[in-house]
Amino acid sequence: MAEIWLNCGEMGKLMGVSARTVLRMAGAKQIPSRQSIRRQKNGKPVREYSARLLSVEQQYQAEKIARQRAGARNSPAVHEQKGSQLSLFARRDSNVEEIRVPVTEEHDKEVERKLRIIAPLLELRKLTPAQRFPAVLFGKTVHTLGEAATVLGERHEVCSWTIRCWVDRYERQLTSGLLRKLRKDKDRAGFFARFPDAGIRAAYLYLECHQSFRFVHNALCEDHANLGIPEGQLPVYETVRLWLNRTPSYLRTFAIKGRRAYEERMSPYLSRRYDDVFSNQCWVSDHALHDVEVMNDLFPEAEWGAPIRLRFTCLLDFRSRFVVGQSWSCEGSSRSIATALRRAVLEHGPCEHFYCDNGKDYLKVAKGAMPAYLDESPAARVDWFDEELRGIGETGILGRLQMKVSHCIVRHPQSKHVERFFRTMHEQFDRLWYQHYTGGAPHLRPDATSAGMMIHRKLMKHGRGQESHHPKASAFIAAALVWIEKYHQSPHSGKGMGGRSPAEVFAQERNPRQRPTPDLSELLLLLAERERRKVRECAVQLDKRRYTYCDALSRDILHERNETEVIVAYDPNDAEGVAILDEDGRFLCLARLEETLRFAPEDEPTRLKIAQGAADRHHLLKAPRETMAELSRRARAGGARTPVEMLDMPASLPIAVNDSLTHRPQFNQKSSLIAVPPTPDEMARDFMEAYKK
Repeated sequence: MAEIWLNCGEMGKLMGVSARTVLRMAGAKQIPSRQSIRRQKNGKPVREYSARLLSVEQQYQAEKIARQRAGARNSPAVHEQKGSQLSLFARRDSNVEEIRVPVTEEHDKEVERKLRIIAPLLELRKLTPAQRFPAVLFGKTVHTLGEAATVLGERHEVCSWTIRCWVDRYERQLTSGLLRKLRKDKDRAGFFARFPDAGIRAAYLYLECHQSFRFVHNALCEDHANLGIPEGQLPVYETVRLWLNRTPSYLRTFAIKGRRAYEERMSPYLSRRYDDVFSNQCWVSDHALHDVEVMNDLFPEAEWGAPIRLRFTCLLDFRSRFVVGQSWSCEGSSRSIATALRRAVLEHGPCEHFYCDNGKDYLKVAKGAMPAYLDESPAARVDWFDEELRGIGETGILGRLQMKVSHCIVRHPQSKHVERFFRTMHEQFDRLWYQHYTGGAPHLRPDATSAGMMIHRKLMKHGRGQESHHPKASAFIAAALVWIEKYHQSPHSGKGMGGRSPAEVFAQERNPRQRPTPDLSELLLLLAERERRKVRECAVQLDKRRYTYCDALSRDILHERNETEVIVAYDPNDAEGVAILDEDGRFLCLARLEETLRFAPEDEPTRLKIAQGAADRHHLLKAPRETMAELSRRARAGGARTPVEMLDMPASLPIAVNDSLTHRPQFNQKSSLIAVPPTPDEMARDFMEAYKK
């Protein structure tokens, strides 16, 4: 029987005695004990005591305590999963015995009921053969374990053979052995197991050709002869629908919604730390388009009163989320960046690192600046800036200020945490202008905004723009500055903030190596409790903590479970790792607490972690891409046709289309009897000719 080991306090609480009594019983060899691999605070090993000699009910409680303390990785009911099922057509090996963990209230009731039935038999098995018999069970004398099982079966109306099976499974797997076995055909489709070519055809039409379930079902029925499906075994619509609905979310997202949606919703990402950077040491910059339409009264590049959406250029301090510099324009450019930089440097001094995207405007501003990953590196040259200034005719403002630059991942907004500030601005400031709020997209635009936009354009067309109710750009910018100052003084709940406001963190965590502000002339980032969570981007969120994969196996399993609910088993006193179970209580993998990265582009371990994260993303992207390619290849090789090819249009027959065409007759102005009024130009020409005569 599997051993359960508890510490002194847990054993005493379970037996209802003091810890001193447990120690005395262990010293008298009444309770088996051993030294654990776990250590106390003083470095000594923890002494553990076996629950083998306890009653069945106490052993059940001991197993719960052991699971709560040790977690899923030490639980005897957890097995090691040997591989993941990344393929759409992968099937579980029926020869492998499923070992499960009770995770629901129904599971617990089932285990307790069976345990009460077999408890007398388990107590008898603990005794020696000489002590067991004769025994009295429910008023009947028994002389063998078989007779005892028969008496228990008659008492509880259960087959005696079933009771002996329960006892055997309990001794091998504890409470996991008392759970009802799952059906072998669970999550399977017998039809597609018998006809794998039909599964390839169905997946091809659904994933590659983006067709509906009904179309796929009809296509399988129409082409059943080529697929080798007999007339009497054609699938019903519900079979096809349920089988296609079990397509992994990551593959369905990649095939139907595209690579961008897949990377935004399925790919894992790395989080950075914030408390290892001083305020005003790193600035993050980007452009954002306000979701409010205003009338122009500031920018000469647009007509006065023209309806515009202002472009906001922001420089956000990485550590404190403090807006160190900002500017507004009709369209973001290197000029708006230079304006925001100039204001930021004059007020707070230059930063050390500048983090931005890969747009042409930022590349122009960063021209000649040292890449941040070379900072304090042996590969960095001492005279870097001098050589750049001599070799480049026009150096960007970052190079002149000797700021080091880092560029984020291309087309990956999660790389810049300034995007989260933009979202806050859209939700808390732009929405205040509800009568002019555009919503960022036409289908999100309120009716009042659409009406106001139409009225403003009509007034502009008649030269009456001053009568419009559209807010002026100058008033909008002034209100934005007031809101930003209010944001600076509000408590922030972000990482590393500790509930302080951006202004407080910016002032208290100031960079001790801050360079002085230059002159104006120089300025030109199964355990105790269980919770249901949805896997997103190969991670689960629990108690404001993010748990992600710890190895290649857990990475593939979490990737396959994207956008599906799982059961997270965790110990509230140990936040380092959790166990991921499916809805039936089967162990899937372990997940560890996400490790945030330091903002240190020059740090080799940090760069290696970033490289590993990129390699993981590439590996996971390779799975759906190769699956789709293999699906298309096998489907086409098996005679699959696209929906257009299924029209079966004979290529050899001429198709007459002339009878189906309708042409609009050309209008001959000279032959028309309708008088066409002269144009203003013709009238002026006739007048001049008559005047000359």
